[in-house]
Amino acid sequence: MQEHRATRLHWDFRLEAGGVMPSWAVTKGPTLVPGEKRLAMKTEDHPMDYRTFEGVIPEGNYGAGEVIVWDEGFYRLFEGDDPVAQIAKGKLKVVLAGHKLKGLFTLVKMKPREGEHGEPWLLFKDHDEYSDEKWKVEDHAQSVKSGLTLAQLQQKRKDAPIWKSNRAASADGTAVKRAARAKAAHADPIPRDVKPMLTTLIDGPFDDDEWVFELKWDGYRAIAVIEKDALTLTSRNGKDLLHQFGEMKQLARAFRSIPVVVDGELCVLDEEGRPSFQALQSRDKPELRGAKPRKPSAVTYVVFDLLYADGRDLRTRPLEERKRLLEAIVVPDRGVLYSKHFVGRGNALYALAEQRGLEGIVGKLRTSPYRSTRSREWVKIKAKRRQEFVIGGWTEPRGSRKGFGALLVGYYDGGVLKYAGHVGTGFDEKLLRDLMARLKPLERKTSPFADTPKTNTPAHWVKPQLVAEITFAEWTREGLLRQPVFLGLRVDKDAASVVREREQHLDPSRSSRVRGT
Repeated sequence: MQEHRATRLHWDFRLEAGGVMPSWAVTKGPTLVPGEKRLAMKTEDHPMDYRTFEGVIPEGNYGAGEVIVWDEGFYRLFEGDDPVAQIAKGKLKVVLAGHKLKGLFTLVKMKPREGEHGEPWLLFKDHDEYSDEKWKVEDHAQSVKSGLTLAQLQQKRKDAPIWKSNRAASADGTAVKRAARAKAAHADPIPRDVKPMLTTLIDGPFDDDEWVFELKWDGYRAIAVIEKDALTLTSRNGKDLLHQFGEMKQLARAFRSIPVVVDGELCVLDEEGRPSFQALQSRDKPELRGAKPRKPSAVTYVVFDLLYADGRDLRTRPLEERKRLLEAIVVPDRGVLYSKHFVGRGNALYALAEQRGLEGIVGKLRTSPYRSTRSREWVKIKAKRRQEFVIGGWTEPRGSRKGFGALLVGYYDGGVLKYAGHVGTGFDEKLLRDLMARLKPLERKTSPFADTPKTNTPAHWVKPQLVAEITFAEWTREGLLRQPVFLGLRVDKDAASVVREREQHLDPSRSSRVRGT
C-alpha cells in the first residue's frame, strides 16, 4: 500500500494477481476499526516493479506527486483460489500479513451512483484478533521502506527517486489540457453565492444515533469559494471577510482538491484549543494613537461542511458523506481545522462544553442535505445564554468612568426595535474608547426603540446599525436582560436580522423522519 499525494491525498492498495497489480485508490486510507467502510475506487493495473517505488512522479505524468511505501507484506485468499476470478466476481476476502495491516479484510464492488464515473468498491476490516477500535491512519504515517513521512519526502523532493509513467503528457501539455477540459465539461457549476444553513435553538441536549454532534465554534461564520486563481470569503450577511483576515488568502494550500466550496467559522483559538470571541473581535479595533502596534491574534478557519468538490455540487448529498469527503481533503497545519463530530452522544459532548466553558454544541441529522435556510435538521444547544442585540444608544458615565455608562440594546419584533436592557459591564478603558469612536458618527436625536426606555443618566441615541454579542443570566418577566455582559461587536450580522432567540423543544425521532420541518 502506497500513500500518494497527487491531485488529492489517497492510499493505493495493490495486490499481486495474474502477473500485475490490480489497484484501488482509498481516499481516507485503510482502517483496523471493524465496521468502518472505506471508499476504494478501482484504478488501472500497475506493473510489479512499481510495487517498491518511493519518490516523485513529475508533473505531466499520470499521478504526478509524491509517493511513499506506506505498508507491504503478503496476502492469501480467504475465499476462492484465484484472485483474478474473485475480482471479476466483485468480492475479494483476503488475509493480510503486513507491517501495519494484519488479518481479514473485505473488498466488495458497489453499483455506481447515477452520473458517477469510475468503479467504486468498499474496503473494510472484518472482526478478528487484529481489530482495533482506537486505530487511526494518521498515527502510522511513516514509510515501512525508508521511515519517512509523506511530508518529509516532500521536503527532500529534489533528491528523491523519479518515476515516469507510460502515460506522459506531450511536451506542450496538450494531453493534460485536453483531460482538464473534458473534466470541466462534465463538472457541476460552482455555487458562488451560497447562503449558510442556519440552526434552530432548542431547550436541551439529547442522545440519538441518527444525529451527529459538534462543538459550537465561537467566531465569524464564513463560506469560502476556493479556486486555482480566485478566492472569496463571505460572512453570513454577504460581507467580504478576506480584507479583514489577510492570512486567509493562502487557503488554497490547505485543501488537497481545488476548486472547493466550504462552510466554517473563523476563530481565534487559545492554548487549549478553545475559541475566544473577544480575541477575534479585538482584531477589528484600530490601534490607539501613539500605542505600540500589536501582532494580531492568529486566526483558524474551522471547517464543518463541504458544498462542492471534485466538480460535484454536494449540497443534496447526506451530511455524513459531505463531512467524510471534507476530512479527506483538508491538509493539517495550514490554517484550517476540520471540525470533528460524535455520533449519537449529545449529552456527553454538552457536558464537556459546559465543563470547558464553551458556548455550546450543534446537532445535525446524519442524512441532512445542505439547505440555505434555518432548519430543524440542524439545532444548537447553548451552554451559556447569549445572543446578538442591536445597539440603540448609550448612557452618560458616572464618577470617574470615561466614554459611556452603559449600552442600550434591543431586538427586532414585528419590524420594530424592542428594548431589552442596558449593558454596563464587559468593557475596559480601551474598549470604551473604541466603542465611542464607532457610536459617535451614528448619533441621532430620537430614540430608535418602539418604547423609549427610562435611564438613570441622560441617554444618547444612535442609528441601529451596530450589533453586539451579549451573554446574560436570564430574561426577566418584563422581557429585560438580567446580568448582561458585553462580549464584542459582530461584523458578520445585519442589525435588521436580529430577533429574540426562543428555545424550542425538539423530538429527535420525529425530526429524523420528517425533513425540512
